[in-house]
Amino acid sequence: MDITESLFQATTLFGIGMGFVFSFLGLLLIAVKLMAKYIPADEPTIKKRTPQKKVATTANSEINPQIIAAITCAVQQYHKADTV
Repeated sequence: MDITESLFQATTLFGIGMGFVFSFLGLLLIAVKLMAKYIPADEPTIKKRTPQKKVATTANSEINPQIIAAITCAVQQYHKADTV
């Protein structure tokens, strides 16, 4: 087997392989297009939004200073425990 026969065989195999891949991808494209045309898509589900309750704001809605002191104390104790 000389180089000419090897190159001819390689070219033939390359052509057959690429032809098969091209044909397969073409058929796949046609199948997808037909499926998109004849098979209906799922309807998107739309969730009904429930109106959220608004928090009533008044002039007296301040944060309790005792709650602020408790949170500050807890954070300080956390930092002390974290560094030890």
